Amino acid sequence: MTRRYSAITVDTGQGAVDTVRIVLPENAGPVMKNIACIFSRQVQARCAAKVVTSGKALFTVELAVEPGIGTEGFRITDGKTGIVRIVGNDERGVLYGTGKFLRTSRYDQGGFTPGAWRGISVPEKPVRGIYFATHFYNYYHTAPIDEIARYVEELALWGINSLTVWFDMHHFNGFDDPEAVAHRHRLKAILNTTRELGLDTGLTVVGNEGYNNSPSHLRAVPGGGRGCIFETDICPMKAGGREYNLGNFTQEFEWFASVRPAYLWIWPYDSGGCGCSQCQPWGAKGFLQIAEPLAALARQKLPGVKIIASTWFFDEAEWQGLIRSFAEKKPWADYVLAETVPGYPTINRPMPAGLPMIGFPEISMFNTFPWGGFGATPLPRHFQEQWAAVKDKSSGGFPYSEGIFEDINKIIYAQLYWNAKIPMEETLKEYIAYEYSPVITGEALGVIRTLEQNHHWRYWPGELKGVKLGMNWFPSRDAKPQADPGAEEAYAAVKKADAQLPAWARNSWRWRVLYIRAMLDSELKTNGGKPNDICMAGFRELIKIYHVADNTDPALKPPIGAIPGPG
Repeated sequence: MTRRYSAITVDTGQGAVDTVRIVLPENAGPVMKNIACIFSRQVQARCAAKVVTSGKALFTVELAVEPGIGTEGFRITDGKTGIVRIVGNDERGVLYGTGKFLRTSRYDQGGFTPGAWRGISVPEKPVRGIYFATHFYNYYHTAPIDEIARYVEELALWGINSLTVWFDMHHFNGFDDPEAVAHRHRLKAILNTTRELGLDTGLTVVGNEGYNNSPSHLRAVPGGGRGCIFETDICPMKAGGREYNLGNFTQEFEWFASVRPAYLWIWPYDSGGCGCSQCQPWGAKGFLQIAEPLAALARQKLPGVKIIASTWFFDEAEWQGLIRSFAEKKPWADYVLAETVPGYPTINRPMPAGLPMIGFPEISMFNTFPWGGFGATPLPRHFQEQWAAVKDKSSGGFPYSEGIFEDINKIIYAQLYWNAKIPMEETLKEYIAYEYSPVITGEALGVIRTLEQNHHWRYWPGELKGVKLGMNWFPSRDAKPQADPGAEEAYAAVKKADAQLPAWARNSWRWRVLYIRAMLDSELKTNGGKPNDICMAGFRELIKIYHVADNTDPALKPPIGAIPGPG
């Protein structure tokens, strides 16, 4: 049996170098070449060292594939003097081993200082995904594709093995709407980046979703939805309703077939649902009437795809209905997506038909509104506690992401999926050392601790009055200012740390969203919860970082009304 973790720290005797050679196996394919490119970009963005693929260099990194380590696992060992070997069980293992080596190296000692971590590491959970909510003109919907591609690569270095997107139909007037076509090309570009790293791709669909111009006579009866509700949804029990849905999904699946999706999620609620008597209870009746043929269609159009049945917002009757349905005949799903939602049954129960359970942890919206509107939202302790309740029964999951402001939360989950028992602080230290600098580890840990402690709803009349979703949902309305203990000290700490960072880290978006959050907490506290000029400058910077557009939903941008001009 493969040991999943075995590691030591060695004294390499190797100081900083200004040249690094990366050596690929003979006949290396596109994935291995992409890994080498990522290594080069990451090193050269952080220090003055040059990465070469031939000729002489002061240090050499050899990449290799040697099965037997364990699926997607890696081993980092020393070769001859001045050489380190990153060996993967497979190409993904090489990618993850490269990430580990990069994170444990240093870039602030006059060049590239090779990391001293040596050992074997094999992931525990088979499904280690991320879900990009590609809608409402958020970051994933508006940022330059090249920027998103780099972000996908950076997440992959932490152990992510799958990325899923949603072609949210409600935005568009049919499949051929020019905006729909442009959005599909955006999604395909994101998924192609994922595939070029040798990782899995996935699509999300709402069982009865419809386009903005869906036929009014086929639309779902109000009152059957939970969470986000779109009036464009379809009733599958009306004559022609199911055919309309399946026709739309046929077009979608055929269009995305070239990215070879490994997963298809079929979603009941948020959006979704129908309130008619034939469809209720939705999750045990109407939803099953569309989900089963939809799963069959997906298997036909997307060979090899695994179907994930979502139980989001299911009540007890719907849980029992799904259990009965899957007991009566072969389940149409391969996995059950289950996550605790406040007010609904817990997931501490056997899954229908004994199928593997995967999670959908919400990392973007917890107790904050607008989402990301105040900068970084690190919640490591919250998520470690949330994970502790399911880690022994979960096969992994796909954290729900609305943007880049919760980057730390993504990494926390990526590492928990890799090693279910890894201490949260160990991940944070590695993140801080790599994305900021090891010289500020203590200060940054303290700041993150304070930001999580002071994470809460914010509201002030006037500027925030018009911030709403289409359904006029405003969860932070009338929230009162809270004490925010330590906010001033956290702000002082980031200002001190800022002066110690190398230029690449000081100017990086990851540092800026953390810095701005600490600043806003302090300034809003001292100003009675209302923004001053310093706050407004921070909000404007976040708008640029997030690539906020004129039509970005107010829930997904800093709370200052219209996009401001220069200044």
